[in-house]
Amino acid sequence: MSLNRLWLFLAVALPVLAAVLAPMSTVDLAYQLRAGGEILDIGTIPVVDTWTFTAAGLPWVDQQWGAQVVLAAVERLGGWTGLVVLRAGLTATIFVSLLSILRRRGLDARVAALLTLAAFVVAAPAMALRPQLFGMACLAVVLVLVADRRTHPRRLWLVPVITIVWANLHGSFLLGPAVLSLAWLEDIHDGVRPRHRALGVALVAAAAACLTPTGPAVYAYAVSLSVNPVVTARITEWQPTSLRDVPGILFYLSVAAVLALLARRGRATPWPTLAWLGLFVAIGVYAQRGIAWWPLGAVPVVAGLLGFDGEGRSRPAVRPETATARRLNAVIAGALVLVAAVALPVWRPVDPSTGVPAATLTDAPSGITGALRQLSKPGDRVLNAQAWGSWFEYVLPDRRYAIDSRIEFFPAEVWDDYLRVISGAEGWQERLASWAPAWVVVEGEDPALEARLEEEGWEVAYRDDDGVILEPTH
Repeated sequence: MSLNRLWLFLAVALPVLAAVLAPMSTVDLAYQLRAGGEILDIGTIPVVDTWTFTAAGLPWVDQQWGAQVVLAAVERLGGWTGLVVLRAGLTATIFVSLLSILRRRGLDARVAALLTLAAFVVAAPAMALRPQLFGMACLAVVLVLVADRRTHPRRLWLVPVITIVWANLHGSFLLGPAVLSLAWLEDIHDGVRPRHRALGVALVAAAAACLTPTGPAVYAYAVSLSVNPVVTARITEWQPTSLRDVPGILFYLSVAAVLALLARRGRATPWPTLAWLGLFVAIGVYAQRGIAWWPLGAVPVVAGLLGFDGEGRSRPAVRPETATARRLNAVIAGALVLVAAVALPVWRPVDPSTGVPAATLTDAPSGITGALRQLSKPGDRVLNAQAWGSWFEYVLPDRRYAIDSRIEFFPAEVWDDYLRVISGAEGWQERLASWAPAWVVVEGEDPALEARLEEEGWEVAYRDDDGVILEPTH
């Protein structure tokens, strides 16, 4: 294996290896699996809530049903190992696409690989296995088609097809028509003919996105989610990106690096390029969750700045390599493949309380889960810690819970009541009594809630390092 091929391999293999090694959070994943399983079993998409006692019967717009079906089908066919492989496959799709854009613009293997890995470092915090990862893969493929639109114009018509799928996976489908519109502005600026092809495809893609169970209302859902005050006020990842955490620091450093690259060019940057960067920077600044889209959107711009402007130019000459160096490169590549294979959950011992291979999940408390299964009975109401709600709904679906990770689904008054009980605000005892839960599950880092409940006549039925389960004594 040549050194160039090794660089290209590493640009994709290292993100894939990280996807295999990193545990998966259940905060979003678990309820997606349950919803997908119900769709497969019943054959219809849920339209009302049947999982909670705080919002039972309220309408639920399940826009992400397509991702849920895929996740549930993979889980049924391949278990947790299948889901890990799925995440690795989506990760590979994203970074193969970015690497392809960089290479097609003429960047040599090492520079293209390093830029691809830099994009991974910035995007990594957002690459949990959830519908957003499907959306990221869709955007990456669309970016390849847009980057190639002048040499392969007919392929651009694949974007509306992708958008149909995308609109049934995740609300980020709006980025498909948006990217095409930006490409149209570039074509107008550069005098490309026909000038309006990208705009025509954008309009078709925008219409194609309506081919969902909710029709054109899918746009209202996608927009309302990002401006929902319940979501933006209570969920950290929907709040503005700051410099007070690692993802925010990496985001702003990468933006600064791209701006420095623009400044070093020594000539004015075309306004369509600035508009393209502005869109993705704005998304990243608006919410921490938006950081995921910035490195994907920045790569085509950086590729254009560092690569060749024209087509068909030769790439830098490749240095000759010895047979020993080639064999060493192959050994490195093979070792990474072996590590990834050995790290798959299929080889790990299974936790008897959760039925999940060890170190595969986070936010899935083993002892709490086993105890809740033994202590509670079907139909019981469980006042749960929000971070564990989706997990409990998945692993013990015949109980009813207070809250889960469908943040935008629950009305503001439900969140207010839940937070009143959790924080001990005025009237919390009355709200707790009206809900009449049979069990309260408290995270270990919330001893104040446990103390308040004990003062009201609750007692600990189970305790471990993760938290406690309390039951009423009267």
